[in-house]
Amino acid sequence: MTSSAKHYRTKSANRAEAAMEWLEIHSREAFWVALSAAVIAGGFWFYQKSKAAQVRNAYAALDEAEQALNSGNLPLAQSDLERMVKRYGTTEAGKVGTILLAQVHYQKGEYQAGVDALKAVSTSDDQYFGASALSLAGAGLEQLRKYPEAAESYRLASTKAIYETDKAGYLAASARALGLAGKTAEAKALWTQLAADPTSPFGGEARVRLGEMGAGQ
Repeated sequence: MTSSAKHYRTKSANRAEAAMEWLEIHSREAFWVALSAAVIAGGFWFYQKSKAAQVRNAYAALDEAEQALNSGNLPLAQSDLERMVKRYGTTEAGKVGTILLAQVHYQKGEYQAGVDALKAVSTSDDQYFGASALSLAGAGLEQLRKYPEAAESYRLASTKAIYETDKAGYLAASARALGLAGKTAEAKALWTQLAADPTSPFGGEARVRLGEMGAGQ
């Protein structure tokens, strides 16, 4: 055996011996480190599995509530939606359920209850469902003749909306509510903004509204 081979083998043996000595001295620490890693890995797996199960259960509960809603059984739909929103409100299905619950309240003429039900979603950071909830809340506030509040709800919906068409639609709704509130100057400012955009699908209405305001003055 060459001297270099002997040196390499001796060096490897020394490293192995040193590792064994370290493990003997730190066996308890090594055990707990390994155990902690296993617990973290297992916890992550369990979290992912639980989350997937929650999503499935939430959609199953939503489907059940929608069946009652489609059958015209509003009391049953309301109780099903209230139960699923309470349990799964933070999930995507839960947010859809919240919006449906507000619509059930509206169909029953319970506009304030509908607006209140939407607060959990309308005040969230969720762009898609947040904008929809704010718009629906604006409609309820209009029914309550709370026009300034409705206008503000529509305006906030426009800031959260993802698509430009939706943004413009919410601004138009806000302008209409401001007109009903007697805030002509603020309404005119929004209609002017919409009329200035040649691509806006609400440009025609905006120009008509501005013409009416000019004639009224």
